[in-house]
Amino acid sequence: MSKKQEELPNTRRDDEPKQKSIAALDTACEALEKAKGKAIKAGQTIVEAKLAIDGLLREHKVTSYVYETANGVEKKVFISEGIKTAKIKKAKADGGGDDE
Repeated sequence: MSKKQEELPNTRRDDEPKQKSIAALDTACEALEKAKGKAIKAGQTIVEAKLAIDGLLREHKVTSYVYETANGVEKKVFISEGIKTAKIKKAKADGGGDDE
């Protein structure tokens, strides 16, 4: 288990009680954070594998490819020529952010 950082002084209001540390919850929360890290790494591995497949499909001039999983299920991979989108922030409608 990692060493827990001590609370910095004067970071709580006077009427705010200090939270009592519960070892079992600390351990469970630490396990959750480790699992999240593993999931992120797994997600990155999946993205890399998909990019490799995309590259191979393009290299072999094939638009789709059917393969069988270890469980015997047939799956199909294909080149996706989709449009990527991203959210952007707009100035709030109540007048904040626009200088005329």
